[in-house]
Amino acid sequence: MRIIRFSTGGRGGAHRAVEPRSVGNRKRRIVLGSVVAAALLGGATIAPQAYATTTFDGPGIRTDVVDAITGEPVADICVFAVPVFTFSFSDVCPTRSDSQGRVNVSVPGPGSYNLFALPDSGSQYGAQWVSQDGGTGTQKNARWFTFSADEVRPGPTIRLDPRSMITGTVQGADDETLTNGTVGLVAPVADGSRDPRYSPVDDKGSFVIDWLGPYEWPLLFKADGYPYQWSGHVGNRLRADLVAADVNAPPYAYQLEAGTSISIEIADQPQGPGRLDLINVSTKDPVGIVELADGATGASLMILPRQQVKIHCVCSGEHRWHGGTDFSSATGEPIRTNGPQTITFVQPA
Repeated sequence: MRIIRFSTGGRGGAHRAVEPRSVGNRKRRIVLGSVVAAALLGGATIAPQAYATTTFDGPGIRTDVVDAITGEPVADICVFAVPVFTFSFSDVCPTRSDSQGRVNVSVPGPGSYNLFALPDSGSQYGAQWVSQDGGTGTQKNARWFTFSADEVRPGPTIRLDPRSMITGTVQGADDETLTNGTVGLVAPVADGSRDPRYSPVDDKGSFVIDWLGPYEWPLLFKADGYPYQWSGHVGNRLRADLVAADVNAPPYAYQLEAGTSISIEIADQPQGPGRLDLINVSTKDPVGIVELADGATGASLMILPRQQVKIHCVCSGEHRWHGGTDFSSATGEPIRTNGPQTITFVQPA
């Protein structure tokens, strides 16, 4: 999945991209009207796009979106499903609640899924993982929906709480001022794009994330010269320390860990540019991304230790996996804490 360009909704926020709205929710057919989207985020302009009618013939979840306090239906809330323990934003919002708060969310096929509700950045409501009895900020507590065939299942009512915020400060390992620091909730995608609602870290080391439901959330930190790392200095999002979105809470202070230098050697790299992705084995979140120069036989990058990763190479347009043919069969490599580490990328015969 690529990332949809949402506004940050916080300091330095960009104009909001117009997202497709569901204008019908009858049975399992959702009509997405033609929408022209143009936005500016980080200097990149999103080209206008048109969205056509989409019919969902596979499995799905049918539920309602309401105000948690009043019980009144809430329209125009983006709701989407992701495979259990993975998390990313899609190109466009696939499904929005209608004027009666009703929403049908399709899933791509058999498997287990979680629901995420994402109000627009200017909404009075906060984002949430959908649990059985309300919202939560951690995917570990989200409701599972398991499908073995094409079926539509009822989901718990999505009860939206008022939006809240997390404020905090970030420092480098040696207390230095950070360059290009960000804080977010979603791991980068393979092309290196960041969470579209990330909060920039200002020149005083401060950040604000103001579009969250009032729950506890894992936070992802990054700055130039530092590896991606989740709150609590871990590479696994599901093991991260949780930070409360609470307007009355004191600022959350985080000091970045320098990480471990990893060198990856590719003996049979074909000519042409490429990219290496290091992916956490538990969450499938990218935790390290580095570009390969034309004809390069390897690269180095900083990775947070105490995690296991699988290595994917886009080598001159070819998709390769270290030790295997896909994520499932690839070799998991433990990232140690005792100094630099070299990994030889092995392509199965």
